[in-house]
Amino acid sequence: MRAVAVEKLAAFFKTANPLLYKKGETILRGDEIPNGIFYINKGYVRNYLFSENGDEFTFIISRKGDFFPVAWTFNKSRKPYFFQSITPCIIYKRSREDFLTFLNENPDVLLYSTDRLTKRVDGLLERMGQMAFGNAYQKVCSILLILSERFGQEENGILIIKIPLTHKDIANLLGVARETVSVEIAKLKKENIIQNAGKHIRILNPKKLKEDSVII
Repeated sequence: MRAVAVEKLAAFFKTANPLLYKKGETILRGDEIPNGIFYINKGYVRNYLFSENGDEFTFIISRKGDFFPVAWTFNKSRKPYFFQSITPCIIYKRSREDFLTFLNENPDVLLYSTDRLTKRVDGLLERMGQMAFGNAYQKVCSILLILSERFGQEENGILIIKIPLTHKDIANLLGVARETVSVEIAKLKKENIIQNAGKHIRILNPKKLKEDSVII
C-alpha cells in the first residue's frame, strides 16, 4: 500500500520537466509567492528563516519524496521561509490546483503524505524540547540522534548519517553558535561516539549517544 502511494506520488510530479539546482542554490525565497508545489526527486533541501539579527534557523531538512511548501499547499498560508538546496537536487514542480485534485482523487497518497508530514512535525517538536532543556552537549547529541533516525543508513554495523552536514548546518538546526557545535562535536569524537567519514557523520555508539541526549 505504502509503496504504491510512493510510486503514484512520484509519477504525478514526474509528468513535469525536471528542475536542476546546484548545492547552496535558493529554490524559494521567503518573500516570494510560490508558483507551484515542489517535489524532491534527488538531494536534500533545507527550510530556514532569518532572525531580526540576520541569524539563520533551520526548521526542517527535506529529502527525496518530500514536497514543499506544505502550509501553502493546503491553505495558501504564506510563511517567510526560504528553501535552499543542501546538495545538488533534481526537483519537479506542479500547480497547487492540480496537486490538490490529485490528492482528492487518490486518498491513499493523501494518507501516506499525512503520515510523512506528521513524522516531520514530531521531529520538529523533539527539537523544540532540545532547545528548552539540556546543555549544549546534550542538544548536539539529540540532534545527531534525530538526524540518524531520519537520514541514517547502517553499513557494516555502523550508522551513517547520509547527508553532508557542516558544523554550521547543525548549529542552524539548534539555534546555537557554530563554535559551540564544534566544541561539542570534538568531545563526541574524543569519546569515540562519532567520527567523520568524508562529508558524513558515523555514529559508532548509538546507545551512548541516546543516553547523553535530551531525548528520553
